[in-house]
Amino acid sequence: MKIKLVIVSTLTLIMFGCSSSSQPPKTDDGYIGVGNVEYDSLYHYGYNIGCRSAGMVKRDTSLGSVESMKDDVLDGLSEFDRGWDAGTTACQDGISHSMYTVK
Repeated sequence: MKIKLVIVSTLTLIMFGCSSSSQPPKTDDGYIGVGNVEYDSLYHYGYNIGCRSAGMVKRDTSLGSVESMKDDVLDGLSEFDRGWDAGTTACQDGISHSMYTVK
């Protein structure tokens, strides 16, 4: 009888533990993050990485050129390159600019 109670209790805890795992917080700040699956593409990834790299180089010139921070594996893929170029151009002032306008 105790074994059945332990098994049922354990299964119940496992079931409720998995079903109530924490969800990532939703934000309404108007920005679409890198991890957002709906906007996950090489262009968007290139834009975000290019923008981040341009800002880092603007704040710390000892990092070298922005081009030296480009991902060697993705370099040459047209969508990534277009996003990278757009991101580095938009954020060359050192301020992160979203590629989206939220109304």
